[in-house]
Amino acid sequence: MVHAGQQVSVEVLDFDVTRGQVQLSLKALQEDPLVQFADRVGEVLSGPVVKVVPFGVFVRVAPGIAGLLHESVLTRRPVMGEMVTVTIAEVDRPRRRVRLELALTR
Repeated sequence: MVHAGQQVSVEVLDFDVTRGQVQLSLKALQEDPLVQFADRVGEVLSGPVVKVVPFGVFVRVAPGIAGLLHESVLTRRPVMGEMVTVTIAEVDRPRRRVRLELALTR
């Protein structure tokens, strides 16, 4: 991600004087993608299935954001890579979760 000698802006998360270590974060200075995404509840999107788990599938709905399509709303289980049209049902920022539902097709 970074190279020796490269200048970067970081946030100091913690420091340990006895061990001579500093914990830094590049990510802490980037905008949280869920902030903008929280306003999109109810929006219909399409995305690929990126992970299949026993309780449903995760669908990528934006770069860096995958939401859960729970097995209780599935009529059949999509496979990895399959495109699925979903509705954003809920964005839980504190728990960092996006809940999806199948979009109604006409």
